[in-house]
Amino acid sequence: MRRTKILATVGPATGSPAQMAHLLEAGADGFRLNFSHGSDDEHRALLRAMREAARRTRREPAIVADVQGPKIRLGDLIGGSVTLSVGQAWTLDQDPRAGDGRRVGVALPSFATAARPGDPVILGDGNVELEVRHASSRAIETVVTNGGRVGAHAGLFLPRAHLRTSVLGPKDRADARIAAAEGADFLALSFVRDARDLSAARRWLDRVEGGARMGLIAKIERAEALAGIDGILAASDGIMVARGDLGIEVPLERLALEQKRLVRAANVAGRFVIVATQMLLSMLSAPRPTRAEATDVANAVLDGADAVMLSEESAVGAYPIDAVRWLARIATATEPAFDPLPLRAIADASSGGRAGERSVAAAAVELAERTRATAIVTPTHSGRTARLVAALRPACPVLALARDDRTRRQLALVSGVRAVSTPVHRTLEDLRRASVRVARAAKVLGDGPLVLTAGYPIEGRPTNLVTRVDVA
Repeated sequence: MRRTKILATVGPATGSPAQMAHLLEAGADGFRLNFSHGSDDEHRALLRAMREAARRTRREPAIVADVQGPKIRLGDLIGGSVTLSVGQAWTLDQDPRAGDGRRVGVALPSFATAARPGDPVILGDGNVELEVRHASSRAIETVVTNGGRVGAHAGLFLPRAHLRTSVLGPKDRADARIAAAEGADFLALSFVRDARDLSAARRWLDRVEGGARMGLIAKIERAEALAGIDGILAASDGIMVARGDLGIEVPLERLALEQKRLVRAANVAGRFVIVATQMLLSMLSAPRPTRAEATDVANAVLDGADAVMLSEESAVGAYPIDAVRWLARIATATEPAFDPLPLRAIADASSGGRAGERSVAAAAVELAERTRATAIVTPTHSGRTARLVAALRPACPVLALARDDRTRRQLALVSGVRAVSTPVHRTLEDLRRASVRVARAAKVLGDGPLVLTAGYPIEGRPTNLVTRVDVA
């Protein structure tokens, strides 16, 4: 059983239920819809197609609605783009007219405080860079320090600015309402700065019809989010290491180190973590990944990522199904080399002596590995116990018994967890028998026993018990 999960972005190349079903059959565990592109009707159609694909394949993939967030973008440009040369002056202003080689309009909360002389301004994917010469309340005057072509509506980054904008703007709220109404499982928040952004989003989402049960994924793509990662993890269900924009905001030579630090912090906190952006970018037009891409995916697995994500590769690429298959092949080959012991040592030291469910999770993993268990079975209502067990990266699979379909779908992005529908169990003995049935149906039974976590007495109790189940 592959432990690392695969999140595939859907788009024109994979927009039908049949194509999405092929993604699931190839190994995808969840779908991502990028709300930065497309119309409301297109978004609704894609979300419904995801559900149809799940029905066709009898799978329960997680559905992630990724909203655009407060990204600053350039305005229109005459001809759709402009080529900037080193030493050229270029002004950012509030004029809504299409820009040219001298100026362009930008919507900023505050021009006067956004930048100071000497600050860098980075455009697009980071290939074009400007330096601020003068900033006033109406415009920012810059000079080009690294030239190139810039397209209309390209992203604009001010690495030294601290602009307090709403994490959910009007467009994001409209998109989130659509996602909630269509039953999406997670809302991915772009450009999160700190825990306050997540708390504000949670309060708003709880008031939206269908939103209270959606989980929150914090996309880590701002340098300032790195300093507040502990609070962000505490306020979210999981994080996404969004390396595209993060690689612009932090020095590129430090990006791999930040990825490792973020993945480990999420592991220790018991939150799932997705590594994203350009995992197999060459497969936009090639049937095989490059050697560097294969190594990048393997390193994400060795870092401890719960999931790896495809963006353009599965949304608009020529080989979306093959890209999923390659992720699955690389992850499966790499997982046996992952060493969970350093992670467990850090988690144990940071917990200060685990209490409650964390103690149960640690005990379950320890018992499973001492007895060479073939699976850890954990009944769960919210998914919390399954996530805590999985965060310790046991050698055997984690079978989560969950009556709630939303919980099962949300666990689809958690490393090593297979969520299974189950009826109510009134006694511990019923639960023991059920664990054997589920493990047999999941084809994970072997020579060893099962390890079962439970709340005792069964009904209405938090997880407080770990027991061995021998399979006769």
